[in-house]
Amino acid sequence: MIRVVGLLFIALVSCFTLGLKVHANTGIASMVDGLWHDVNSSEFTNGVMILAQDGDQIKMSHYVEYKGVAMVEYGTGTRIGNTIEVDVTVTRPIPGWVVEGKHRLQLSADGTKLEGHYYSSEGSGPLRFQRGGK
Repeated sequence: MIRVVGLLFIALVSCFTLGLKVHANTGIASMVDGLWHDVNSSEFTNGVMILAQDGDQIKMSHYVEYKGVAMVEYGTGTRIGNTIEVDVTVTRPIPGWVVEGKHRLQLSADGTKLEGHYYSSEGSGPLRFQRGGK
């Protein structure tokens, strides 16, 4: 009986360890909630994005200044693996810029960067964020 229990314990530990290795190799970093700094280019300053992740649902709020002009936007979307897609609404637009669109971001394997593009009826452009806070 002790031998059977011992073998079951070893099998359980082996399966758990293998499961951790398989998950670690997927490249999927943990939660993305928190503070992200906008590091797109030197023309963008004081940029902060806050993400909230609830399962695969994402809520986003973003403030940034472009050449000294403030912009505020928010959005909701999803996370599938390391890809985040958010439909955004701009509530404080930069004159001449669109007021809605989509962000598609890819989370780096180490979970410290989000990079991708925004898409709108007027075109697309790059987005870059670096994890901040704790």
